[in-house]
Amino acid sequence: MSWIVCDEEDEMKSSARRILTLLVVIPAFLSALGGILIPHIYDGLFPKDFIPGALPQDVLTLLVCIVLLALTFSRYKDDLKANVIVIGLYGSLWYLYGIVTIERVYNWFYLLYATTFATSFWSLIYSIAAIEWRSLSCELSKPIRKLTGIASISIATLFTVVWISSLIPLMIAHDRIEFLYSIYILDLCFVMPAFFMLGVMTLKGERAGILLTPAMMILGFFVIFPLGLNEVAKGFSHLAVSTGPMVVSFGFSIFMLILAFVQLRQMRVVVDRGE
Repeated sequence: MSWIVCDEEDEMKSSARRILTLLVVIPAFLSALGGILIPHIYDGLFPKDFIPGALPQDVLTLLVCIVLLALTFSRYKDDLKANVIVIGLYGSLWYLYGIVTIERVYNWFYLLYATTFATSFWSLIYSIAAIEWRSLSCELSKPIRKLTGIASISIATLFTVVWISSLIPLMIAHDRIEFLYSIYILDLCFVMPAFFMLGVMTLKGERAGILLTPAMMILGFFVIFPLGLNEVAKGFSHLAVSTGPMVVSFGFSIFMLILAFVQLRQMRVVVDRGE
C-alpha cells in the first residue's frame, strides 16, 4: 500500500505547487501587463536612467510567468529538475518585486507588487521544503561541481565587496541614497549568503548545493540580464548608453545561464523511496 500513499502525497504536492504558481503568476502578470499598457506608470518613482528598461523588464516578466505556468501544469510538473527551474524563476520574481516593493514604487499596481513579493518568497520556501531530501541523491562530475561551486563563491565574494565598498562612504558621511537601496538589502542579506553557502555545499558534494545552485544561477540571470536590456532601451530613448556595463551584464548573465544549463543537464538525480 506504500505506493498508494506516495501517489497521494505526490498529487497533494502537485496541487499545492499549481495553486502557489497561480498565486505568484496572476499578480506578476497583471502588474507587468499594466506596466506595458501604461508606459508612464513608473515616472518619478525610479531614476530616469532606469525608466527605459521598464518595458523590456515587464516583457521579460510576462515570459517568466508563461514559463512558470508551462512547467507547473505540463507533464514536467513532477520532474525534479523542472522544479529546480521553477525555484529559480520564483527567486527571480521575488528579487524583482522585492525591489519595487522596498523602493516604495507607489503606483496603482503597488499592491500587486507586494503580493508577488510575498507569494514568490513563500512559494520558493515551500518548493524547497517539499523536496524529498532524505530519499534523494545527486551526482555531478567533479569538474562541473568545482566550476559551479567556485563560481558561486566568487559571485558572492565579488558583489559583497563591491556593495560594502559602496556603502562605506555613505556610512562615513551619515548619508543615505534615494533609489536602489533595496539592492543592498536583498543582495547582502539574502542573495549573496545563499550563493556562498550553496557554493561551499556544492564543492563538498552535498545534495542541496548540487541541486539548488542552478536555481541561484537562474535567479542571477534574470537579475542581471535586464540591466543590459536597460542600456539597449536607453539608446532608443536617446539617452547615453554605457557600453561597458551593457557588455558585462549580458556576458555575466549568459555565463550564469550556461552554468545552470550544464549543471542541470549533467546532474544525475535519484529518488529512492524504498518501495
